[in-house]
Amino acid sequence: MNEKTKRFMREQIDELVSGLKNHFGLPVYEDEIAEDEEETLSEYNCFVFETGEFRTTTNTRNVTQDIYVYYYSENRDDVDEQTIDIISIVSSIKGINFVNTVKERLQEKDTDRYVDRVTLVFRRVIPIGC
Repeated sequence: MNEKTKRFMREQIDELVSGLKNHFGLPVYEDEIAEDEEETLSEYNCFVFETGEFRTTTNTRNVTQDIYVYYYSENRDDVDEQTIDIISIVSSIKGINFVNTVKERLQEKDTDRYVDRVTLVFRRVIPIGC
């Protein structure tokens, strides 16, 4: 049931991951950075993505789902410029639209080390019952 929709959803995520990796050359993690992978990062320059809850739409044959892309950037002065590129890459994927960003500066615990984190929110419309 819904096999075509499931394949489409997987293809969107595959395209998101490959688009970010190919353009930026940075690692892309799903849901979180594993502890052993985090230990290998000399700097926080990477992406993490996760998918959110499903929501109803006015069309009973569709639902929406938010996709969150977290861009971690350390020791870079071009965060805003990189953010524009991320928006362009992910928005170019069929069925995914940009919603907004949230920009934060995080301090690593008990250090003077700071990392910029930009949360980019995208929304996709998913057909159901096809």
